Amino acid sequence: MNQSRREFLQTVGAAGALAASMTSALPFFASVARAQSARRIGSIVINDRGALRVHTYVSPDASVSVTSHIFETPSALVMIDAQFTQTFASELRAYADSLNKPIDRLIISHAHPDHFLGTSLFTDVPLIATPGIVAGIEGFIEAGGLQGIAGLIGESEVPASVPVPDVLGEADSFTVDGVTFSLSTVRDAESPEQVNVAVPDAGIIALQDLLFTNIHYFPGENRQNWISILDSLRETMTADTVLLAGHGLPTSVGELDDAIRYLTIADEAASQAATAEDVVAALQAEFPGYQGTFILSFWANAVPAS
Repeated sequence: MNQSRREFLQTVGAAGALAASMTSALPFFASVARAQSARRIGSIVINDRGALRVHTYVSPDASVSVTSHIFETPSALVMIDAQFTQTFASELRAYADSLNKPIDRLIISHAHPDHFLGTSLFTDVPLIATPGIVAGIEGFIEAGGLQGIAGLIGESEVPASVPVPDVLGEADSFTVDGVTFSLSTVRDAESPEQVNVAVPDAGIIALQDLLFTNIHYFPGENRQNWISILDSLRETMTADTVLLAGHGLPTSVGELDDAIRYLTIADEAASQAATAEDVVAALQAEFPGYQGTFILSFWANAVPAS
């Protein structure tokens, strides 16, 4: 779990770049989110897997359908990710509290702000992440990411500060109420570093931003490596495995084929396109029904100027 100084600086650099691209792309999101925040618009999807009940909170398309997951054991809750805006994080917290069980821990899957800004509403529970993810969050904060986003979508939707998670220990699994959670780390895919959380006995795994369901994908760090990771994961799953996505509804193993197809087309388009607009046009033509069109704006930072 130790991270070299070079890896640390790479992670911080990636977080800073994301902060800059977020602030350049957010005006579209701002007007929609504020217009809808007066009413509850997040969705809840529940999966019962034996003794484990999994609640998935999905924000609206205006917040690119970002997800948070609550694993409910007989006496406790284990959570993954905490939403982007304060509006949706508040809805998530209210729903978690309605289950009337203590939150054992909240795992931050990766250092993209749409998954961790809502931790400001969970300061009373243990927050954990890998060293690389912690470094990414710290880098985002140091790069002025909070202030940049607040200036675009309003201070009420962005916390003045966010807590930095504690670093995960060396163990790659933990048990709550007899339910074993298995953690694995992947690097250089959608983000510089991400934690996947699986409950093998229940046949469920949170892939977070390795997988988007019917939503346009973020350009990512290394799409070829990302594809390879998904291909390898597919070999470890059965037909009834439930996949929890980072954006969009829970799904099944077949969605991995769609993910690989999307990323392959995106990578080919990016290698051949003269401009980011060409990539966006190709993806919209190939996937006309996909939501999350806001995400397509990030290609402006992912395609080198010709």
